[in-house]
Amino acid sequence: MSASPLKIGFLGCGGFARRYHVPALIGSDAARIAAIHDAHPGDALRALVAQSGATLAATIPELLAPGVCDAVIVSTPHALHAAHAQQVLDAGRHILVDKPFVMHGAEATALAKHARAKGVVAGVAFNRRHDRGCLRARELIATGALGAVRYIETVQLGYEKSGWFLDPALGGGGPYTGRATHMADLIPWLTGKQPSAVLSRVRPGPGGRSDRGGFIDLAFADFECRMTCIEEGWHSWDEVRIFGDDGLVELRRPLHFPIGWQMVWQRERGRVIEEIAADDTPGGCTRDFIAAIAQKRAPLCSFDDAWISARIVEAAFESTSSGSWIAINPSPPAA
Repeated sequence: MSASPLKIGFLGCGGFARRYHVPALIGSDAARIAAIHDAHPGDALRALVAQSGATLAATIPELLAPGVCDAVIVSTPHALHAAHAQQVLDAGRHILVDKPFVMHGAEATALAKHARAKGVVAGVAFNRRHDRGCLRARELIATGALGAVRYIETVQLGYEKSGWFLDPALGGGGPYTGRATHMADLIPWLTGKQPSAVLSRVRPGPGGRSDRGGFIDLAFADFECRMTCIEEGWHSWDEVRIFGDDGLVELRRPLHFPIGWQMVWQRERGRVIEEIAADDTPGGCTRDFIAAIAQKRAPLCSFDDAWISARIVEAAFESTSSGSWIAINPSPPAA
């Protein structure tokens, strides 16, 4: 007899969760949506509850009560992730947290230690790690196809114009927290290296709302990276250029794609060696999380892995305050 489907709970189930995670669960033989708690359930969420047969939990304790769910996807506003992840771990449930993981490196370290103590699968939904173009770029760098990496540049334009994203108590920090956190995860993962220091200039926002993004420099042992992330420009423009001695890799998201990046590898004065089209299939992190639980393995991005992204963005804000480079430990401090 086959095992019963994994019972998945949602702590927060807004637009992103319904676009990204839910399609991977609807009709799945391996998992089903068992319960949802959302502080502001609207018509779309109630329709999902009716479609999936899930329970609409009135409180977080009700969602985490024994027997309700085996695993929880946390998809609440950014600044609430640490407290919500703590509650899920206290209940001993497997957990997948949407990006950004948490606001501070120390929170990431403490939660990773807690997850290990509980013996649960604990992942962060950095979906770029599942993108086939990004995976191929990582392989090219690892095999030396570009020669030594000398410089990386990332550009992210556009951000949300209204809603909780712009409230520091919920969004945590505008484009840096909502978007640059992707690059803060992606660049160390692509190169297999961590930066030693961060220098940043944040563009302040109007009083009472989050910043307007800015510019982050990362110093690595043998190359540098400049990350531009501002709220103006073509909304949701994303690109990465990785320059090596022997070639260039460009990663870019087509503007009509919600996720999925195209990859172009060039050598010898711009001669294109390989191109990979963008794939906008949602739910890569969701499916990996379910498989990790079944196979008793770590997810593609664990809490430990996600520490560096939290620390880079945190250091970027520290650098703006001090006006100087902020050193990054080579590995997360022991909790």
